[in-house]
Amino acid sequence: MSKAEFGALVFAAWTMSIWALTVTATSQRRRNRTLLERLCWAYARAHARRRRAHLVREVRDSSLATRPDRPTLDYLQREDVLYQASRRALALKMVVPVAMSVSAGGALAAAIQRTSWHVWRDAVAVGVLVTPMLITAVIASLVANQGMQRWTTDAMTVTVRRAYEALLQPLAVTGKEPPTASPFNSPHVAAVQALEDFAIALERYAVQRALPDGRNPMPQVVARFAAAAALVRELRDGVELDRIDGAKRALLEVERILKVLASGRLQDLAPGDVSVDGLLHSHRERRAWRQQVLRGSAFTLCLAGIVFALASSAVGIALATAAAAGVVATWDKILRLSTSSDANRSAST
Repeated sequence: MSKAEFGALVFAAWTMSIWALTVTATSQRRRNRTLLERLCWAYARAHARRRRAHLVREVRDSSLATRPDRPTLDYLQREDVLYQASRRALALKMVVPVAMSVSAGGALAAAIQRTSWHVWRDAVAVGVLVTPMLITAVIASLVANQGMQRWTTDAMTVTVRRAYEALLQPLAVTGKEPPTASPFNSPHVAAVQALEDFAIALERYAVQRALPDGRNPMPQVVARFAAAAALVRELRDGVELDRIDGAKRALLEVERILKVLASGRLQDLAPGDVSVDGLLHSHRERRAWRQQVLRGSAFTLCLAGIVFALASSAVGIALATAAAAGVVATWDKILRLSTSSDANRSAST
């Protein structure tokens, strides 16, 4: 097998791995477990049990928190199983495309180095080396986003758990010398960042999971979660401005939110409502930006394949280019990110 044929084989294998990744992306929207999630289920259950025991120890060692009741701990462990299984399954799914993108980039760069392009050869080689990696990263981010279509709260629960654990840590700093572990990072920074992540997760749940068919939003649900996000951001500001009393108030509110989530009475998440127009508009803008990134990646992939085919006379390169074009043609259909569908959704909302 010649080097050109080997490069064509590697490039075709990479495009096939991307195709398989996009085809199986919609399985993350289903209610049932995927094959990889079934394989990771035992690990997720064991890891969730260990994390529950660790959380109980942290609460016991804290002088500010009260131990959550059993339903709340059961809820956190149940949601943690879902999160750990889906996250580990997604990581396993990304192994082959990431590895093949590195191999494909190396094969493309080696093929360019064998050409007679004296001026632009090195620059083009570097470009084609990183292009498969960048495209794989974009596709991976889009595929990871498909899990948000599931109507579960595990992605939101994991962020409120991080905020709860960060607030359990002592935020006061005493002594003449800074701490040796992280002297340039104040202990309250982790709590502030975790609260912001929780607020973002609340908004994402409202606009991505509380739209059952993608066309008919539930205004009261979106308004309630938007109000909760505003409350969490107010707590974040309080921790930044008053690390002791603000952290105590934030801890009490986060404990209350955990109990509300565990009880299922989401109407009690936060008092009052906020306008949902700005939140839905920003969601549409982010969705449109993802579409532009997807089309730019598709165009780059097609262009790279065509340039590679013109630079070599091997038949395998042409086949690899055809495979890449086939993958690009199915991206919009598989991921359902076409402009027309988004326009219909915007018009209906």
